[in-house]
Amino acid sequence: MARASATRSDKRAATKLRRARPRPSNRRGPQNVLTFFHCGRPQAGAGPARHGGVQPAGRLRTFLREVRIEMSKVTWPPRKELITSTGVVIVAVVIAGAYIGVWDFIWNLNRPRRETGVKSG
Repeated sequence: MARASATRSDKRAATKLRRARPRPSNRRGPQNVLTFFHCGRPQAGAGPARHGGVQPAGRLRTFLREVRIEMSKVTWPPRKELITSTGVVIVAVVIAGAYIGVWDFIWNLNRPRRETGVKSG
């Protein structure tokens, strides 16, 4: 019987600990970014109370500060590697553009011209 009461008291202690833990009421992170830049219909409760009464300028300042912090965590490539990678991307885009342009030109050679309805002089 003593074992069962110890188990029950352990459960009570765990419940008290769970209740005593502070719960995050105003999360910061991607949720706030998404609500700041929400581009759809207004959501229920999307007024100042939802954002803790913070004005848009304050939210923008907070967002930019968090962006600066996250950008400082980025591992940037060395300058030489950056220039090489940029060159590879530019060459790949030029090759892809030329390929698509050649095929577009070939297909337009065989396509009959439409009548526009406007007669020239």
